[in-house]
Amino acid sequence: MGTFTKIREDPPLPTYVSKPEGAGPFPTIFLFMHAHGVDSSQQKVCDDLAAAGYAAIAGDAYQEGKFNFQTQTDELIFDTFDFVYNWGKSQKFVDTSRMGLIGFCMGGRHSYLANVKYPDFKAVVSYYGFPHRGKTPESTPMNLIEKFHAPVLSIFGELDQGIPVEVVEEYRSKSEKHGHQTILYEGVGHGFLNPDSRNHLPDVSAKAWKETLKHFNTHIKS
Repeated sequence: MGTFTKIREDPPLPTYVSKPEGAGPFPTIFLFMHAHGVDSSQQKVCDDLAAAGYAAIAGDAYQEGKFNFQTQTDELIFDTFDFVYNWGKSQKFVDTSRMGLIGFCMGGRHSYLANVKYPDFKAVVSYYGFPHRGKTPESTPMNLIEKFHAPVLSIFGELDQGIPVEVVEEYRSKSEKHGHQTILYEGVGHGFLNPDSRNHLPDVSAKAWKETLKHFNTHIKS
């Protein structure tokens, strides 16, 4: 359904765009990629969002292999996102009054950080986004909850070895005071929504995706 468009040549910035039929403008979700880049699983997320009536835009911060998970930094991610975000806002198919964010793994963490930096988004969904990680207190999502602009749905797996349940419950306790929602699914590990992951569980993924669309529909479409 979607396609890659190189929205910048130097340095290269391939960007996956998927959108419903028609001219729009559509409510639009920007995706922060996970550690493997804008791979088939991230493209599927964009296509599934398009099937639900949203345009979806995902910039590849690895820039055709110039960077990778080991060499990426928050600064690189947000330099890339700034360009993608401004490009997206200039597109006629994007309804700039109805925009949201989604991210997975490291992209889930970046979605938290973006919710502080950008006031224009109406809703955020973060899947297993490491709320306790950051090189500084100022880059650790757990410390930034009071600065979140948009309502956040955070989704975690009970068996995620990188995000202990104690961290999830601490984040839940702090964030729910500010109107955010956290869901912890039992019996699943990190990356469970990803069809290519060994932790993928279709039934739980379907439930989580239903909650994802409910969150976006409530805060963006309504």
